[in-house]
Amino acid sequence: MLLVALLAPPIGLTALAASLPQSGPSPTETGMDLNARSLSRQIHEDGAEATVRTLDTHRAWPRLRRAVAAGWDGWIELVPDLIAHTDDATARQLRTALRQALPRNPHAVLSVLDPGNGPLLGAGALCTPHGMPVRWARDSMRAISAEHDIHLTHQVNDCLAALSASTTTTGKANSGT
Repeated sequence: MLLVALLAPPIGLTALAASLPQSGPSPTETGMDLNARSLSRQIHEDGAEATVRTLDTHRAWPRLRRAVAAGWDGWIELVPDLIAHTDDATARQLRTALRQALPRNPHAVLSVLDPGNGPLLGAGALCTPHGMPVRWARDSMRAISAEHDIHLTHQVNDCLAALSASTTTTGKANSGT
């Protein structure tokens, strides 16, 4: 009897939890099957512009940005295809997500960096502390300096130069501009 009395509350709570409706995606993020592989396939089959419209329709940008900011390779690789077809606000948010990923996964971010230093994904656009915490520049410089892939030499040098210029100009890592 004592055993039944001790086990009853957890069993009751488990039954209660099982009877509750399952929480689905938030109101701002619909149930689109969003993973890097399916999104890459969609870009390949339907084109980047159509994929951007689908992401808009399904309000899936927050999920994509979180995955990029976390530094997940497959997601970061998608940004160059998508960013050219987004509006200015979404492009800024994608660049911010890439900035956040830089100290976490410098190889992946440097791999998508435009070696021609273009306005969307060049070192001048990504390797700046704009909107980032103060320690971000130090952590990013350390992570980038540890990258020794010969195919990324130009991107490493451009990014380090942009970071150095932004921190020496303002005297601090976060210029706030």
